[in-house]
Amino acid sequence: MKIIFGLIALGIVVIIHELGHFIAAKLCGVKVESFSVGWGPVLLRKKWRGTEYRLSVLPLGGYCGMKGEDAYKTAIEEKLDYIPEEDGGFYSAHPLKRVIIGAAGPAANLILAFLILTVVGMNDYSYRTWGNKIIPVAETENGVHYPAYLAGLQEGDKIISLDDKKISNFSEIQMYISSRAEEPIKVLYEREGQILETEMVPLLDKKTGAGKIGVYPFIPLEVGNVKKGSSAETAGIRAGDKITAVNGEPVSNYMDLAEILSSRPEQLTFTVQHETVQALHTVTMIYRNDGTVETGMEWSPLTVTVPGAPFPRCIGKGFSRTMEMVSLTFKSLGLLFRGIDLTEAVSGPVRVTVMLGEAASADFSGFLELTAIICISLFLMNLLPIPILDGGVILVALVEFFSRKQLKPSVLYKIQLAGAVFIAFIFVFALFGDIRYLIK
Repeated sequence: MKIIFGLIALGIVVIIHELGHFIAAKLCGVKVESFSVGWGPVLLRKKWRGTEYRLSVLPLGGYCGMKGEDAYKTAIEEKLDYIPEEDGGFYSAHPLKRVIIGAAGPAANLILAFLILTVVGMNDYSYRTWGNKIIPVAETENGVHYPAYLAGLQEGDKIISLDDKKISNFSEIQMYISSRAEEPIKVLYEREGQILETEMVPLLDKKTGAGKIGVYPFIPLEVGNVKKGSSAETAGIRAGDKITAVNGEPVSNYMDLAEILSSRPEQLTFTVQHETVQALHTVTMIYRNDGTVETGMEWSPLTVTVPGAPFPRCIGKGFSRTMEMVSLTFKSLGLLFRGIDLTEAVSGPVRVTVMLGEAASADFSGFLELTAIICISLFLMNLLPIPILDGGVILVALVEFFSRKQLKPSVLYKIQLAGAVFIAFIFVFALFGDIRYLIK
C-alpha cells in the first residue's frame, strides 16, 4: 500500500506538470498530438479535438506530445539548415510562446505546492519531539570537534533562540540548523537560570547535505509507556516512573542509559522513583538482529500541536511557506556542487515513491507537505538551463528571440544530445543511490 500511495502521489505531481504544458500549448496555438496518463503500452485511447488522450500501463506520471517537437531531427535527415515551418508546430511558434510553454509545467508544480500548503495550514496537526534541552557531542568520527562543543555548550543547556528565532523544542533546532550548513549562527541559551550567548558554524554533512552542530536531545528518563508482556512490565515498572540510577550509577537522561547499554549487558537493575516511593527493579535486555535493544520502556516525548487557521489567512501563510521552501530548495541545489555524496543526497524515483508512501501511511499532513516539497523541487530542477529540461527549452527560445534568428537543426541536435548525456549521468547516480537504499 505504501508503494501504491507513493506511485499515485508521484503520478499526480507529474501529470499536473504535463497539464501545465498542455494548457499553455493549446493557448499558444501549438497542436498537442497526444496527452497520456502513465507511460508505456497504451491501454485506452480517445481522440478529441485533435488530441489523442491515452491511459498507459505504467503509473509514473505521463507526457504531453506536441507537434513538431522533433522537427530538427527531420531537418537533419533531409540535410536542411533550417526547420521548415508547419501549422501548429512547436518550433514554428514564436520564441516567447515557446518560453511560456516551457515555463508552464514548472509553474503548474509551484501552484500545486501553494495550494497544498494552503490546505495544510487550515488543519491542526501534531508531531512528537523532545524539549529544547541539549547534550553536546565532543568529536565527529574523524576526530573533529563539533560546533556546539566548540561554542561552549554543555549538557542540560536550553536553546532559547537561533539568530533571534525563538526555539521551543528539539525539532525546531534541527529544522533551523539543517538548512544553514557553514553559515554563522547566533545562539541564545539558558544555563542554571542564566542567559548566555555564543556563536557557531554548522558543519556540512556530506551524506545528506544538511547542517549539523553535534547535539542530542536531553531526554529525561521518565517512563511514558511500558510494553505489554515485556521484562520491564514483569519487573513492576509502570508508566510515570522516573529512573534515577542504573546498576547503582546515577543517570539523568537517555544518553547516560545508552552509554551503559553500549556494553550489551544481559540485565540491568533500575532505581525507580514512583511518587514518594523508591524501588529497585531488575530488567532483562533483549537485543534485536539490527543491534538495537528492547528495554520494554518508552520515554515521554513532547507533543506539539500546530493550530489551523481560517482560509483567508491560510492563503498568505501558504504563499510565504511556498516561497520559503523555494529558497531552501534552491540553496540545497547549490550544495550539490560542494562535495556531498550524490548517491546519498540525490533521490531517484524509487526512494521518492517509498518516502511518499511512508508519509501517506504515517500522517496525511506530513504526506501533503512532502508532496509540496517534491513539487517545488521539480519546479526548480526543470527550470535549470539544461537541454532536454524545460529550462533548456526556455534558454534556446530566448537565444532565438534576442538573436532574431533560428538555431540550426544540427546545433539543436548537439544541445539536446549534451542534455541527454547529463541527465543520464544524474539518473545513474540516483539509480545507484536507490539500489543502495533498497539493499539497506
